[in-house]
Amino acid sequence: MKTSLSSLDIAALVAELRPQIVNSWINNIYSIGKNRVILRFRKTTESPSEMVFELGKRFHVTKYFRKKPTTPNNKILSLRKHIRDLPVKDFYQKDLDRVVVFEISYKDGFYKLILELFGEGNIILVGPNNKIILAYVYRRMRDRDVHPGREFNFPPSSELNIASITKEIFFDKLSKSSGKVVNFLNEIMGLGPLYSKDILLKAEVSTKTVEELQDAEKDKIFENLTNLQKTITNKAYVYHKYTDEEEIVDITPIAMNRYDDLEVNEVDSFNDELDDFFSTQEEEPEFTEDKTETTGKLTKFQKILNNQEKHLKSLIDQEEKEKKKGDLLYANFIDVDELLTTILKTRRNGVSWTEIEEKLVIGKEKGIASAMLFEEIKPKNKLIVLKLFDEKSEEEKIELDFTLPLVESANSFYEKSKKARRKVPGAEAAIGRSKKQIEEASMKKEEIEKEIETKPMVIKRTKRWYEKFHWFICKDHIVIGGTDAKTNERILKTYLDDNDLFFHADVHGAPYVVVKEGQTNLSEDCINEIATFALNYSSIWKGKKLVGDVYSVLPDQVSLTAPSGQYLSKGSVMIYGTKNYQKNVEISHAVGIVIFDEHAQVIGGPLKSVEERTSITIQIKPGDVPKGKLAKEIREILLKKCPEDEKYKVESLTVNDFLPFIPGDSKILK
Repeated sequence: MKTSLSSLDIAALVAELRPQIVNSWINNIYSIGKNRVILRFRKTTESPSEMVFELGKRFHVTKYFRKKPTTPNNKILSLRKHIRDLPVKDFYQKDLDRVVVFEISYKDGFYKLILELFGEGNIILVGPNNKIILAYVYRRMRDRDVHPGREFNFPPSSELNIASITKEIFFDKLSKSSGKVVNFLNEIMGLGPLYSKDILLKAEVSTKTVEELQDAEKDKIFENLTNLQKTITNKAYVYHKYTDEEEIVDITPIAMNRYDDLEVNEVDSFNDELDDFFSTQEEEPEFTEDKTETTGKLTKFQKILNNQEKHLKSLIDQEEKEKKKGDLLYANFIDVDELLTTILKTRRNGVSWTEIEEKLVIGKEKGIASAMLFEEIKPKNKLIVLKLFDEKSEEEKIELDFTLPLVESANSFYEKSKKARRKVPGAEAAIGRSKKQIEEASMKKEEIEKEIETKPMVIKRTKRWYEKFHWFICKDHIVIGGTDAKTNERILKTYLDDNDLFFHADVHGAPYVVVKEGQTNLSEDCINEIATFALNYSSIWKGKKLVGDVYSVLPDQVSLTAPSGQYLSKGSVMIYGTKNYQKNVEISHAVGIVIFDEHAQVIGGPLKSVEERTSITIQIKPGDVPKGKLAKEIREILLKKCPEDEKYKVESLTVNDFLPFIPGDSKILK
């Protein structure tokens, strides 16, 4: 799940925004809370734009309205005093670091406004004499002193990164390195583990250590490094959005093999997608304290409308795109069918894929009609890429399964087109409802305010990304567990990062449990709670047992692929190295309700963790009462435990809100 911008994200975002920012004027500066700052820019011929910056995490131009405080803090006042109404003459990323610089003209020199997105982040204003005027966070480090009046120095930057790597440097560094290949790539690329691992996936290299790399694997890694380098140098970014059941998992400036099992869409604007993603994740009150503003409600409806309109456009585009693919296949039916038949027949005769591809290339050179359609073959995925041309001679690349009959492939595109078309009326109706809500909220502010004052409102809560799994929170750590074999695999492929920890009950039939940022400040109490969580949702509960063992390992000890020559059954993983065991862990599970200002939320997990978050709890253990019946009982019991003036929030919860937090047939502990 995306939580901040990587150095590659920043490079792509700066490339997109630079034409908009350079030669604009800083119109104003605002702060929201402790860690968000908004810069407003204007150009003579354009409407003002606002860039939101969150310390240590992200920046992007935003289309969303944010309520701003009437009294800015002293640092914002100082920024306004120095740089408001001055022109931005340059806007760039420092080397390939997570640092962004605005050069702002002033007399014969310029100010530098520096945004740092690493660590806890910072905003630093540097004068024309290169002395620090102010910083959002003052700190003294071994190699930097960030205090007013001090000479400004950028954070130390490695001379070696993806932009400067050459073949000689790559192989020289490789010959002198040892240990994990991922660590080696992190060092020479400077882009972090996500992109290092993706390089290995694209190179189809599963080798763990540098010492084990074969010459062909080294060449393949460098080839993919070079491809990425060209993308960055030429700013040839292609933005991709990856979603898991309509929830955004990541937005990247290049295609990522890591997310092959997710739905992917190419998008036009990296900034706009980041704005939608991060802005809708912000925690903001739905209504202001004095109840006289309806901006929160209007903004919410507007966000919904924007997303609905984008969804409608994507459906219309998909309908046209899929139909076009089917039409092109039928228009070229004879040649495509001949190509597929030739490939399958040749393969059955024992010809290698390499030879088949070579023969197709020769066929293209000779002008053979069927071979002219061939673009690429992916034997591993049973896919072939065709290059066809429509009546306007516009190129269209089509990917299809070469093992299926051509009629079936063509009809599948038509079916996708029809499926998209069937969704259009519903999307249009939803847009109509949202527009009506916006109109009503705009025209009837007094009625809305009166309703807020006189009648308690339960605001529908936006679910967080981790709530599609089993989950709980221990201190500051989010803990997730798979709900079935599919989500188990999804957790490992998509959500397991280098600084996490992996837990698993030592029984057959247990969730894969991942502790986000688990290698940082994880207490012994939390380790015990997480082990309990892993056990609660395992087959131990269904077997009505109360004790079991749980182990934990680092992410690089976990693999979904078996060693060469071995077989790994579906739903299983390989664990390498030493396992850290928690022995004789006891089942301990509770369900509770947390009351917020505008809604109530059901939580569940180990008893201690639940009781730390709420006093409205009930403990359960393995038993004979079916989950559905038990959920109703739990709801009624917890409702009685709620304060009278909060019960309306709990009454809005349904049985379905409780079911995910009940591991299996159970009984209530009195």
